[in-house]
Amino acid sequence: MLEEKLRQASESSTRQRHRMVLMAVVILVFSVVIAVALSLFDSKMQQTSTTQSLPVHKLASEIDQSVLREQFMQRLGSYERELEPGIVGANLKSWNMEKDVALAVLKEKSLSAFGTGDYATALKKLTELEVNAKETLKQRDTSFASEMIGAEHALSQDDYTKGTLHITKALLLKQDDQQAQTLAQKIELLPELLRLIKKADIAAIENNPQKEYDLLVQATNIAPDREVLKQRRNVLAERIRENQFSSFINRGLVSVEKKDIRTARLHYKKAQSLFSGRPELRVLSDAILKISGELDLKQSITRANRAIAEDDWIRAQSVYAESYRRHADDKTIIDGLQLANKIVSLQQNLADYINRPQRLASRNVLAAARDEVVQADVIASYSKSLSAKSAELKTLLASMNVKIAVFVKSDNQTYILVRGVGKVGLTSGREIQLKPGEYIFEGSRAGYRSKLVQVRIPAGETSFMVEVVCDERI
Repeated sequence: MLEEKLRQASESSTRQRHRMVLMAVVILVFSVVIAVALSLFDSKMQQTSTTQSLPVHKLASEIDQSVLREQFMQRLGSYERELEPGIVGANLKSWNMEKDVALAVLKEKSLSAFGTGDYATALKKLTELEVNAKETLKQRDTSFASEMIGAEHALSQDDYTKGTLHITKALLLKQDDQQAQTLAQKIELLPELLRLIKKADIAAIENNPQKEYDLLVQATNIAPDREVLKQRRNVLAERIRENQFSSFINRGLVSVEKKDIRTARLHYKKAQSLFSGRPELRVLSDAILKISGELDLKQSITRANRAIAEDDWIRAQSVYAESYRRHADDKTIIDGLQLANKIVSLQQNLADYINRPQRLASRNVLAAARDEVVQADVIASYSKSLSAKSAELKTLLASMNVKIAVFVKSDNQTYILVRGVGKVGLTSGREIQLKPGEYIFEGSRAGYRSKLVQVRIPAGETSFMVEVVCDERI
């Protein structure tokens, strides 16, 4: 509509200007002719000059109108680019209908005057429009700032009703303002925020810090810029951590008293995750280590006793040795390990004598075996197997005192004696009685090298034969 009016006004002005220019040209030509014709007459020339000034004045007037027209066009464009969008955004119909109508009327009058070629009046009305628009926008900005201050104050006072009233008015003035929209959201959430704070206060009265903390977390999520709420939440979080830490420590100590090491260690880890450097952790840790050691010692002794009851002294020895690495100062473990070592050693030694009885023919081995039997008899009550082996070896040792018939075979030319025992003499074959053991038969003959025959007569044999013949000449 505005473009159509401006176009019509422009066409009318152009036609009028063409007519005026044409008239001016005609008058100018006519004036020149008159001036030439009457150039000799001074009085007529003065008259001609007076007549000539009229079209010049009219031409200057035409130029002034063109300037006014251009000024109007430029200022109207500036108004529509700079002021009018603000007026449209000000939403005047919602809060100042009279001003909205007045501005529309002023613009209409300005355009109407322009359309009739009355550029001076058009500019005058446009100036009034500009002044009114600026004053309106200034008033809008002042009112908006006031409403925003009122809304923010109401929000700080938790007054939902006043806050809603102020922010609604502010949005009527600047409906696209980001700050106003953000403030509106905060005010809209105010009832929920107040509800959460009230419930948190009730939880505080009920001494339910966890519930209070959870409610404050929700509240600070709604209003993250409320420092008082954040401080309260943080203080409460620290208090809850302290309570949880103390609870884990106490429950851990109770578990120690109940000898429930697994649960005690679980509580220790939870407490450590809250505060890793607190001295209370050392108290619980020491208690756990102490009771763990006691339980470990008890379990080790129980396992060893079970092995002893089953007469499995090798397993008992292993249990005692393993426990000794952790409880080197415990007398029960020390004594148990020493006894197990002794019994296992005696069992192995006695078994060796029994399994290789021929060794007993050696006097030294025989003496050692008898000593082992004496030692085994001292502790045989602890082990049935040791006692049995000791009895078996005793029987074997007793058999060492039973003489065995030894047949000595020779050539009746060799003189024979048994070192440390006695003479056999010259014989082609003779039976003598000897106890099990090691013996050296020595044979001698004139003109022949002497001969030594070393024999071991095992226990349990019924007969034994040895041949001694000197048959190597000197």
